[in-house]
Amino acid sequence: MEAKYSRSEFLRICAGAAALSATGMTKVASAAQVGKASHDVHLRAYDLREFVHWINEEFEPSVRLVGRPKCYASHPGGTIAALYGVADMVCVLYTIGALAPSAGELAEWRDAFELFENPKTGWFREKNSDLAPEHNTAFALAAMQLLNLSPRYKVKMGREYSDIRGYLKSLDWRTNVYRESHKGAGIGSIYTLVRDLRSPEWFDSYFSTCDGLFDANNGLMGQGKPAKGDIDQVGGTFHYSFLYRYFNRRMPYPEKRIDTVLRLQQADGYWSPTNHLWMTLDAIYLMTRTLRFCPHRLGDVQASVRKALDAVERDFYSPSGRKTSFAKDDAVHSLTAAISIAAESQQFLGADVVITDWPLKLVLDRRPFI
Repeated sequence: MEAKYSRSEFLRICAGAAALSATGMTKVASAAQVGKASHDVHLRAYDLREFVHWINEEFEPSVRLVGRPKCYASHPGGTIAALYGVADMVCVLYTIGALAPSAGELAEWRDAFELFENPKTGWFREKNSDLAPEHNTAFALAAMQLLNLSPRYKVKMGREYSDIRGYLKSLDWRTNVYRESHKGAGIGSIYTLVRDLRSPEWFDSYFSTCDGLFDANNGLMGQGKPAKGDIDQVGGTFHYSFLYRYFNRRMPYPEKRIDTVLRLQQADGYWSPTNHLWMTLDAIYLMTRTLRFCPHRLGDVQASVRKALDAVERDFYSPSGRKTSFAKDDAVHSLTAAISIAAESQQFLGADVVITDWPLKLVLDRRPFI
């Protein structure tokens, strides 16, 4: 549901956002403006201090493998080291400001990642993962970047990736934009994170191809999609959006994108009936990052983010919600999404609205993959 403002109130909010954008500030609104907007839409603060303490004091020890430094299972009580256990715990600890390894601990982290690296190709693989190899490798490299670590072995790329225009166009942009974005954005992230692979010409081709895959009707990527957009497009577009942000490029049709994501939010606050955490992160990030250079419907986006936070707080941050939500096979990976939603919401709404002892840091502000 859209927040209701008089024309003068809405223009005043948008003018404030435009002024902030013009000065190059990273936040959409100041604390004072957030407070005013909070009052306007009758919203409250979200105190996540106890949730962060729970991560440090209970969850992290529950997935740590005994006697195997920096090795983590994918869920509490697990006994097998998992790539998405190790890499996700790096992401989570970085986000909450708890990642400060000594030289010895850095060596332990490197050894933990090496368990999943193919010495012949330099690629990383999670056994029995339903995620694409490009996602596995990009996610591992991105986590290592938070530690200022590089892969032990040379990362080799197949010939199909040299023609990036052809590769991107070979992906399914009609019925599987979300899943295929793990490949397309994964490759873009690998080429970004591995210094030897960087090529301005390659990325010029990459982004010019991506630009042509946006739908002018809804501001999202995809072909043959409904004019009003769909959730598949939201998840897919998100995975390319953090590459656009990293390279200081703007995605086309910003107003349409904000309109579409707002329209697709469900009555319960989520965007997907089955993918509550990741799709919520995707949707919020698309709106808040687009707003940084396009002051369109700021008040409606604020209301949308808080509506999502109401649901996530109830189902995931609360003691009762996290008891079941973070006990499943992909618990550590899900926690990355949950804490990233909090981090992006805190940047957008302010630390007086999303409260933690220490500011949360979104991993996407440092490297382009999640």
